[in-house]
Amino acid sequence: MTVRTLASLTALTIVFAACGGGEQQQTDATPEIPAPTTEMATPAAMPTSQMPAGVTAEMVAEGNTLFHGAGICMTCHGQDAKGVPGLGVNLTDQEWLHSDGSYEAIVNQIMKGVTATESKTGVAMPAKGGSAITDEQVKAVAAYVYSLRG
Repeated sequence: MTVRTLASLTALTIVFAACGGGEQQQTDATPEIPAPTTEMATPAAMPTSQMPAGVTAEMVAEGNTLFHGAGICMTCHGQDAKGVPGLGVNLTDQEWLHSDGSYEAIVNQIMKGVTATESKTGVAMPAKGGSAITDEQVKAVAAYVYSLRG
């Protein structure tokens, strides 16, 4: 097996595991969201004046919690958002592989995902990262990711 095939199979396994393997379960209970840990990446010291219009500090904080919890972003992008080799790219630098890195572009990319064909790394990202977060929560995650730029 080639390294690329092995990496793709590993990525798919993680995505399916994170999504529950495709099984539908009926439950009235609210899903538990992991509590934030002290090992979370924290936003860079970006002055409010440099944040996009409409993005608040509260959105960034909510996005941090979602990134490390219900959004399951850290599964591929890592606890520190610096990427997991063969899965997700580094989100803390200035290099944007699939967009211009603007807040609007990050929102759009999270909403629609990246197909394996479109991906410059060959690894797909499902819409909303395969999670069940809302459109408003996507905007919060995008605000957090935007705040991480180096």
